[in-house]
Amino acid sequence: MGFQSLFAVAHPDGRWSVSKKLSGPLTKISFKEMLDLIGAVDIAICHMFCKKGMISIRILLEDVLDIPVVGSSGHSLAVAQNKFLAKSLVAEAGVAVPLGQKLKYGPTIISNVRVDQFPVIIKPNNADNSDGLSLVFEKNEMPAAFKKAGQFDDSILVETYIPGREIRGALIESGEGLIIPPFIEYLVDNDHPIRNPEDKLLFNDSGKLMGQSKKENVPAMCPAELDDSLKEKLVSAMKIAHVALDCRDYSMFDFRIASDTNKVYMLETGFFWSFSPKSMISRMLREAGISLLETTHAIWSRTFERGRR
Repeated sequence: MGFQSLFAVAHPDGRWSVSKKLSGPLTKISFKEMLDLIGAVDIAICHMFCKKGMISIRILLEDVLDIPVVGSSGHSLAVAQNKFLAKSLVAEAGVAVPLGQKLKYGPTIISNVRVDQFPVIIKPNNADNSDGLSLVFEKNEMPAAFKKAGQFDDSILVETYIPGREIRGALIESGEGLIIPPFIEYLVDNDHPIRNPEDKLLFNDSGKLMGQSKKENVPAMCPAELDDSLKEKLVSAMKIAHVALDCRDYSMFDFRIASDTNKVYMLETGFFWSFSPKSMISRMLREAGISLLETTHAIWSRTFERGRR
């Protein structure tokens, strides 16, 4: 209520479409024609999940076209995409992260690895949804793991594996303070110690993204069963990381709780929210009995109030 929607669709070939509905065929037009059609819009909600959509187009909308964008800026998302940089900033602010090393993919990469003990996680520095990720138990498994990660990025991370519980949390800015909805726990176990791409997203036979996975290997439980002490640690870590990464409106974080020490380690950051009922943050709100529509309306309204610079 109170909003009129207009869809601007960015096509991979550089052309655009503008429509009041997404059903039916879309006419492709030039960038200039798109600007003429959208006119003086009040806010933009970005639904693109690719690197260009999350970073470049957000920056275009906000910094070039002066359109207020819901959520964190493209600059903050660029930092979040760079896993090594994001964790370095969060660690400097006081949140524990797994020990890690960033390496350049190439023939000599293995000789540059500094590993004290196995297992380790090997993954691309700039990728999402566990693409290119491997859990490596022995040195002879490294070549295959580096090759897998190198398909997605030439910057590779080698990190200490933290055995323990995997928890996802989110925080939402409101006019009355922060909303901390219930946490989600991903029930990793010895057979499935990490979440792979198929545990996060569902693709059809042709590779098209169809939605979230059914989470058969690693079920998700919301709300997670957390004692007050652990919940306090997680909330504190999220607040620090939210500020350190210059987040805005909302943010989401994945943690590992070390099985031997109960210490909280931040694994990943996520600044994407579709505002649909299936979204993870939406599910957290539903578990808390908080209205998704009212929360969405409040966030979009505050973005409008931020206004043009």
